[in-house]
Amino acid sequence: MNQPLTALLDPTDCRHYDSVPMPYSGPCLHIEKQKISLQVVIFKQALPDVTPHYAVKANPLPQVLRHLDALGVNFEIASLGELTLLKSLNIAPERIIFSNPIKSPASIKAAVQYGVQWFAFDNQEELIKLKKLAPDGKYELRIGTNGKGSVWPLTKKFGVDIKEAFQLIKFAVNNNMTISGLTFHVGSQCTQSDSWIKAINDCEKIINEMHESKMDILVLNIGGGFPCNLDKEQLTLKHLMQPVNKALKELQTKIDVQSHKREVEKIKVCAEPGRFLVASSGTLYCQVISTTIKKDQPWAFLDCGYYSGLMELTEDFGYTLHSSRKGKLVPWTIAGPTCDSIDCFKPKYQMPDNVQPEDIISISNMGAYAITCVTQFNGFDGPSVYVF
Repeated sequence: MNQPLTALLDPTDCRHYDSVPMPYSGPCLHIEKQKISLQVVIFKQALPDVTPHYAVKANPLPQVLRHLDALGVNFEIASLGELTLLKSLNIAPERIIFSNPIKSPASIKAAVQYGVQWFAFDNQEELIKLKKLAPDGKYELRIGTNGKGSVWPLTKKFGVDIKEAFQLIKFAVNNNMTISGLTFHVGSQCTQSDSWIKAINDCEKIINEMHESKMDILVLNIGGGFPCNLDKEQLTLKHLMQPVNKALKELQTKIDVQSHKREVEKIKVCAEPGRFLVASSGTLYCQVISTTIKKDQPWAFLDCGYYSGLMELTEDFGYTLHSSRKGKLVPWTIAGPTCDSIDCFKPKYQMPDNVQPEDIISISNMGAYAITCVTQFNGFDGPSVYVF
């Protein structure tokens, strides 16, 4: 049975020979904290005026959270469970934002009791709920985005358009409620600066409407979606964010001009990086358990699949499967060990044509989401976790 994810395991329990864990005893995920430190530096260099709030959902291992805390990174939560986890690590409530636009009453009450101030919403009912349960809180209105340039768009479930935002502002004014911030999320692994810029421009229109209603925005939360570099040919985050930084500065200048007659605080800008900070820290090792040919297509079945850490292989995030064999690279259909047909990945992954059962496969950039979506479906455990 695998150790609990919260246990700090000794990395020497899984020895390395040429980057392959030996002796192999099942899927395992190695997390290198030094790589997280590097990503934090890169993020702060790319967005020097933006405060990062790590999205706990990306990797909630206590060792990872403690390390980010030591690096001065703040946190973003979406549930009572994540709040409880941060409380157990003594993360100060003023460093936490509750960004799920839909929250249970119990989670709001617990957050208020702990001292969390910032809460997101995107509908009238949630605003009413917040006013009742967190009357002294500060509320962020989440606006929608088009999802362009992202591998995993987040356009269907959350966010309002500009017209709906205006209606919510009017409702807030008429009911003596205050909206103190705006937030958005461009979608996971976004590689188009224009997605952030469009959202910032939309926020400007909403801010103008808020000023007309004598509401002052205190925080602009530009969300997550910052891509980790799975492909060396991709733009670095610094280059990707250059036009975003420019748009943020232009927005602040316009707000300063509009607010010159009133004393208004400078807008604080924050973000919710998750994948970007932790993905590169993780390498997942698994094993080929069977190979075959189906309709002239080579298939490789692994002992780790959709339910045990590889859910994101269903989309083209740019993951690479590495084998120690030296054969011609050909496209393989990759499948996991369960009897469910969903446990099979549509993108074809390049592997040597001579891959054999019992070969060890390593997959880099698995520090995000590889363990948060694990189940024990069909009796298959998720990977053991080693943090060092």
